[in-house]
Amino acid sequence: MPEISCAPDITKLEIPIDSWTKPFWDGADKGKLLLPRCAACHRFRWPPGPFCPHCQSQETEWLSAGRGLIYSFTILREDASIHVPALIEFPECDGVRLVAAIVDTPLDAIHIGAEVRLAWSQAANAIVPVFTI
Repeated sequence: MPEISCAPDITKLEIPIDSWTKPFWDGADKGKLLLPRCAACHRFRWPPGPFCPHCQSQETEWLSAGRGLIYSFTILREDASIHVPALIEFPECDGVRLVAAIVDTPLDAIHIGAEVRLAWSQAANAIVPVFTI
């Protein structure tokens, strides 16, 4: 039987949400993974913040993240659980990367460059993106 990654228990985790990250979490509530892009110079940026690091504009638009790929990962074994935190890269979004868990996936399917599918996990006050293969 193959070893399968599982989701960490984040049900008690309070996600800090402010005016700059609220559109991300609002999208998550609707099952959409949205990333911020500067409306002036059209570069994606992460994390969201008050100014574009490239042109200093405060104008932001939120667009679909598109296809995600595993950029890096590690395997953490704790008691009977196997957790796989990963760095997920979004090529269509200037290579923005998010840290997220790989869940419900056989360990032998997890590798650098693997395309991932979006899934969701419930935290105390928000829906959090996780990924599977």
